[in-house]
Amino acid sequence: MADIPVHKEPRHVSRDELFALVWQRPMSRLAEEFGISGNGLAKICDRMDVPYPPRGYWAKREVGKPVVAFKLPPRRDGIPQVTDIYPTPAKPAPLQEAERSATAAAAKVEAIGVPDGLDDLHPRVKAWLAEHKKQQKECEQESRRRRHESWWTPRLLPDLTIRDLYRFRVTSAIFTGVEKAGGRIEQSPMTGKVTFKIASHLVECSIVEKLVKSLKPRDETRTWTAYPDHHQSGLGSSGFLRVSITTYLDGRQPQWIESQKTKIGDLLPEIVGTIMAAGPILDQQKREREEREKRHREEEARRYEARRLREIDDKRWNKLRELAADLEQRDRLLVLLAEVEKRAFDEGDVSVGDRNLSDWIAWAKERAEALDPLRRGAAGMFNEIARITQWS
Repeated sequence: MADIPVHKEPRHVSRDELFALVWQRPMSRLAEEFGISGNGLAKICDRMDVPYPPRGYWAKREVGKPVVAFKLPPRRDGIPQVTDIYPTPAKPAPLQEAERSATAAAAKVEAIGVPDGLDDLHPRVKAWLAEHKKQQKECEQESRRRRHESWWTPRLLPDLTIRDLYRFRVTSAIFTGVEKAGGRIEQSPMTGKVTFKIASHLVECSIVEKLVKSLKPRDETRTWTAYPDHHQSGLGSSGFLRVSITTYLDGRQPQWIESQKTKIGDLLPEIVGTIMAAGPILDQQKREREEREKRHREEEARRYEARRLREIDDKRWNKLRELAADLEQRDRLLVLLAEVEKRAFDEGDVSVGDRNLSDWIAWAKERAEALDPLRRGAAGMFNEIARITQWS
């Protein structure tokens, strides 16, 4: 079968054209030509109110079974007449520097495992245990202080649960691995929304319980953790952890979810390696962003310079037109003054206002000649035009 031509540039398509196309060949093949998914093409059709063949249409048609074709309905208000279909950007190729960083980091943490107990926890995680005990003590003291206030008694903070402690132990292993691989822990709240510093970049990660919808009463769904308020109500523990990198990594947002067969501890080298690989990826994003900004500035400068030169050129052209109008006005004035001189010869050099008629004629001739743009020659005229700038 011949290769399907794929459009790499946006394609301008009208409702009529799109309607004709979707009834000519299967949506999956047509979507490939546009460089998008079949689901994406269906959404475009829905947005433009373009009916397309139902599931099984082409199979039935191929074997000669009767099929129903729909008509294109009249365009309603709010439905676009045309649209631009943009191909889905290709997934970025793996960055070699990031792959090398991930491989090196994974090798450094191969021997690190999730601690079995609480004695060898990372200092940041030990601080969570100390904070929990402190909060428990404060709640108990507040409860005793208010024990005679029957209208309200502070809720005691329960002990950390098995799921809490398991998440703490896994987080401890990840913290240890990242530090051993050369990263740094920037923020480490007990909620599990942590931030690492990889090279000069902040990488946000989530080390949390994977939650699922629960049909249990609300009070029962809150017993799996000592901190139910840290989680969305109505959801319960799945019994598995989810680790994800929430910082945007050029289309990549990796995550790892435990299962019955695979635990986070088994994935520790891969997780730490991917976290460390975020540094080169973010470096690349920064370089690309700076390059885009540089190109944008250069393009802005080119547009500004083109606009500046266009404005100067327009002003110079307008000046030339003004000079042409001055020359035309001078010629008309000299014709008038020539006729005035004829009349003055008959009337004599009479006094008019504060001067004689001959003086008036001389004054008018001098002013008329001053309008001549060529009085200083052709070069002189264009020298006057050349002096015009953007701010003239």
